[in-house]
Amino acid sequence: MKLSFEEIKNITFGALEINETDSGMRFHKCTKKQEEAFLSLSPVLGQRALSTTGIRLDFHTDSDSFGFYAPSGRKFDLYADGLLYRQYILGEERTVTADLSKVKRKRDVRITLYFPAHDSPCVLGGVELDDRSYVTPQRFDRRMLFIGDSITQGWNSKYDSFSYANRVSRFFNAESVINGIGGAYFDPSVFDSVPFDPDTVIIAYGTNDFSVRKTKEELREKVSAFLSLAAEEYVRGGKRVYAISPIPRGDIDAVKPMGSFFDCRDIIIEEIERYGIRHIDGMSLLPYYEDLFADALHPNDLGFAQYAESLIKKL
Repeated sequence: MKLSFEEIKNITFGALEINETDSGMRFHKCTKKQEEAFLSLSPVLGQRALSTTGIRLDFHTDSDSFGFYAPSGRKFDLYADGLLYRQYILGEERTVTADLSKVKRKRDVRITLYFPAHDSPCVLGGVELDDRSYVTPQRFDRRMLFIGDSITQGWNSKYDSFSYANRVSRFFNAESVINGIGGAYFDPSVFDSVPFDPDTVIIAYGTNDFSVRKTKEELREKVSAFLSLAAEEYVRGGKRVYAISPIPRGDIDAVKPMGSFFDCRDIIIEEIERYGIRHIDGMSLLPYYEDLFADALHPNDLGFAQYAESLIKKL
């Protein structure tokens, strides 16, 4: 049984827009305005804004099999009843069929398929289940919006579903939009009202500002301009809004044109508190311990586990 466009759309979460094309379905984690704004900042950011970070199928079914076809996109994580079942890394063969009878503990099984966090574009060509099986979308308890850079995007996680944003979303059974863009930083041009009404917003920019900003004044101006828009949209709207200051990094003692890493953090924290946003100290989420990091900046799967566990406690 092949699912229709509308049936697939009904079980898709994390996408702000879904388009049907000749090759299949395209999914967008950003608004058109945001995609254009990131592209205007740099071609690299523009490309990363098109990736399917955090977008997933999530539904219940009595089918004994689950299949999908993806003309493009490389790495897909499949969960059955909340547990990682398989990771599929697609090459020339673009069709996957999973035998659910081996994991079903009862008649109904919850299937979650995480799309690639970094591939752009990722296209879904179709979904198949057993004939006459039912499909029921997952029901969520919370709605969370994550805004951030490569760490929010989940860079260097072996399993994209192991990123801190995905882990936090699963813990709270939250429908989430993960607007993580590798290399991104505070800039008011990329802020937009999105067609998603979260109860919780988590902002995690800053570590890239340490490198790209030339002066403390420039840093403060950009941070303030972005957070003023976020506060107007979400704090005044009665949402729970948190901002995570930069986490530790390998070059923590380096001095950049705008100053030290701690100068950068201090300015960001001052602006977070000025706009009535709840500050979460990134330094309290995990230490810079090499076993927790894939490189000098990005946590690995173990580091994301520590990050997520600490963040969940604070939330």
